[in-house]
Amino acid sequence: MNRAKLIGALAATAALTASLPLLAEPLPWPWKSKTPADPALVNLTSVEDVKVAISKSEPPLVAITVSASAPTPNFTELQLAPRMGDPNDEIFAFDAKGRPPQDFTTQVITPVTFTAEYTGAPLDKIGVIEIHSLSNCKAFSVKEQKVVECTSQSVPQQ
Repeated sequence: MNRAKLIGALAATAALTASLPLLAEPLPWPWKSKTPADPALVNLTSVEDVKVAISKSEPPLVAITVSASAPTPNFTELQLAPRMGDPNDEIFAFDAKGRPPQDFTTQVITPVTFTAEYTGAPLDKIGVIEIHSLSNCKAFSVKEQKVVECTSQSVPQQ
């Protein structure tokens, strides 16, 4: 009986560890990366909240946490795709995107939350982070540490 419990506990621990993104490597700052956008990803329905934190680690990490809504359950690969904008306005804009499920599912707005961590960001030039969706935009002022209005004229990358 104890052996069965131990095997069950080990299996549960392995499943939990595999599902946690805690050990994921931080991504390079998108405007320095040459990786093309994934055309299979689609914009999320709406953004409810955004928070930005800059770690004191070496190298510093920019962590962007997004609470949003997906158009259906089972969206995967939730991520931020950079938008093109004015390089001098200290506003960095992203689209909140994810991979829709491959099967036919009922359209049910589903809340999702994800965090993207980036390394190599120009910390002295980050004033505001904007997150765009199909229906709205939410912004966070890094300097003021609060939610603010979206003001950039950025456009999605193709």
